[in-house]
Amino acid sequence: ITLSRGRSRSVLGMLLCVLVASVTACSSGDVSSVASAPASDITWLPCGDIKCGQIQIPIDHSAASSEKFTLGLYRRTSSVSNDARTLILVPDKKWSTSARDMVEAAVLTYGPRISSFNVVAVAPRGSAESVLPTGAEHNVGTLDIVDDLDMVRRALGQEKVSVIGWGTGATAVTAWVMQRPRDFYSAVVDSPIDPSVSSVKQIRQNIAASELGVLTAVKWCASHLSCTINANVATGLNLLKTDMRLGRAPADVTNEVIARAAEHALADGNPGVLFDAIAQVMVGSSARLQTLAGAALVQTDAYSKCADVSQADAVSIVQAYESMSDQYFHLGNTAQLYGFCSAIPAAVRPLGAVKPSAIASEAKVLVTIARGDQMNAPVNAREMAKRMGWKYQSVFANRHLVVGIDRAITQTVMDFLAGER
Repeated sequence: ITLSRGRSRSVLGMLLCVLVASVTACSSGDVSSVASAPASDITWLPCGDIKCGQIQIPIDHSAASSEKFTLGLYRRTSSVSNDARTLILVPDKKWSTSARDMVEAAVLTYGPRISSFNVVAVAPRGSAESVLPTGAEHNVGTLDIVDDLDMVRRALGQEKVSVIGWGTGATAVTAWVMQRPRDFYSAVVDSPIDPSVSSVKQIRQNIAASELGVLTAVKWCASHLSCTINANVATGLNLLKTDMRLGRAPADVTNEVIARAAEHALADGNPGVLFDAIAQVMVGSSARLQTLAGAALVQTDAYSKCADVSQADAVSIVQAYESMSDQYFHLGNTAQLYGFCSAIPAAVRPLGAVKPSAIASEAKVLVTIARGDQMNAPVNAREMAKRMGWKYQSVFANRHLVVGIDRAITQTVMDFLAGER
């Protein structure tokens, strides 16, 4: 029988477990690969100052005959050491820079210390660099991404890697470390949700965080002369609502458009652009607000969220968002996104059921998040880190995602990955 290197290690590990009969040391999360499919080869080609790569990945890792798609990778080789560790970067699907940009601007973004690593960024399935075949676009769950990452690790020939994940990428990395802690030198997760806790429970915390984020933005405007409607922000926002109700505002300005614009502005930590756009609306021009809001949501935008929750939980999440307090404005159209789930194939592997390995607390993990993160509630990340025995460090900021943006935490992250505490 011929086995791939990854599978042979897994089989030998399970045989050893049987011989020593040690249930604790041989939990399934410790010895077996998250991804059942054998690793395939990566094709690397010159791509400017970096290398662009492709690897064939099963759509369904549990099916031996699964159709495959091409996963995009980007690599920068260490300029310091011929024996450098591999650092995998996993971007957020929406809010962080792309995998390619992460590698191309690695030294500028993370500092010279990153040159001591072989850096590989993975474009998550479903992104523009890792397009899924027609009919399989909804197969973009977090646990599918975990399988992809583990397959990339094995294809790189690495028994252990270091890794940084952002947002949705951080959630995938968290689930990966929880299940296979011995595959890592160290891991940094920036603003994750907890894959081992009910999504419905965490959504309620996220709603509270978004409501606080709105109030914080309004208070910022009221206390900064640079804010366009600083004179009386609450009165100005209420006047806008009145104008919208009476048809005096531009017809294309709706609560949904304002919510999308607010989400983009606050996630970037720049509430000023939102209030500038609102001020323009109040004098009859919606162009700036529409540009900030971006395109209206469609069903395809919901694939990632719906792949991570059951349809019953999606209904509960919609109800939770629809019961939010009627404050100045909302952040994003989350209720609308989860409302699409009933028309999308049901999630096969929803989050909330990930069971951490018995030794997951031994992993070297840094959990970081902005204290004023409006997208993922800091309390969820903090409680997860405490329960897992991982290091936690928050950043005094009102935005979503901080590594590579905030200079101090970025330096802390690079020290952490290099082994310095």
